[in-house]
Amino acid sequence: MPTKKPRIQTILEEKEYKKLKELCKIEDRTESKLTAIIIKKYIEEYEAQHGPIDLEGQGGGKTDPE
Repeated sequence: MPTKKPRIQTILEEKEYKKLKELCKIEDRTESKLTAIIIKKYIEEYEAQHGPIDLEGQGGGKTDPE
């Protein structure tokens, strides 16, 4: 099904790719759905530790002062 949602491409080591494929089979999910879940969970954990990510500047967020 076509979508206008943003897409992400990643390069994995063969071992991690095979494990991802196996998890997809176990959970009956597509690679896209499972990686979206993993990314969302990572962002939630990051924000729980560091606070909300600022999207005001669309690329902003916290930066280290020089």
